Amino acid sequence: MSSGKTVLVCACSILLVGSVALAQEEPPPFPPGQQPAEFESVIQQMKFEKPTRIVGRLKSLDGYEDAIWIDWTHVHDGSQWRDLRNQSEMMFKVLPRDEDMMKLFRALKLGTSIHLTVQMDADGNRRVLSLDEGA
Repeated sequence: MSSGKTVLVCACSILLVGSVALAQEEPPPFPPGQQPAEFESVIQQMKFEKPTRIVGRLKSLDGYEDAIWIDWTHVHDGSQWRDLRNQSEMMFKVLPRDEDMMKLFRALKLGTSIHLTVQMDADGNRRVLSLDEGA
């Protein structure tokens, strides 16, 4: 095969692969305000506009931001604990109140269940206000 035909075959192959990749692209996410109710419920839960008691399992330490990642398992709705484990995994980052609290987190084993009171701070970060006794 001549080099001209090789280049043409390669170019056609690239176009074909690119077309297939575009055709398999996922549909766009839901437009704002049109998410399913389950999504909206989770979004509202994650805002932590007021102090909220939660339980989570320590998943990892974030040394870059001195934070922890937790797998959220329970939330206290003001009258009782609600189990969130039947929902999809809800893992997120929380920042400690201070360096002493981060030292405590570093001493814990991954997978440890921790009871926290969390609230969104002025910068939009989920901040641990206090460590709570198990309920």
